Amino acid sequence: MLLSQMTGLSVVSAADATSVGVADGIVIDPGGRRVAALRLKKTGSGSYLPWSGVRAVGRDAVMAAGADALRDVEGELKRLAEACGELIGKRVLTDAGAEAGTVRDVDFDPDSGTVLALHTTQAEVPGAALLGIGGHAVVVRA
Repeated sequence: MLLSQMTGLSVVSAADATSVGVADGIVIDPGGRRVAALRLKKTGSGSYLPWSGVRAVGRDAVMAAGADALRDVEGELKRLAEACGELIGKRVLTDAGAEAGTVRDVDFDPDSGTVLALHTTQAEVPGAALLGIGGHAVVVRA
């Protein structure tokens, strides 16, 4: 699934079918090359849904384990969330220092959260090439 397809989807509690927010982005753990959490907007409590709290990602909605799965950003999640910021439009550099465009979209497996590819303005970069994400840029293997 593409990040652009997931952004704007309702996030619904599987426990009681209530809306807990709207998907607004993702937080990626570059070490594991997977989605660590979904960033939400318009939530009553917590602004992030850790991937472990995601039950399903579909075309029409994201199912969360329950509203109690939502978290405020702290600890390692805070560090990752700050580094990811807004992924779309973030500069992409290779580990050799070459410009590789900017992020246009992120393709991830909706079941496992594995990052499959980064779509940049210059190319499609396999998720396995992701090395790091910082405030300044996304770094990929040349």
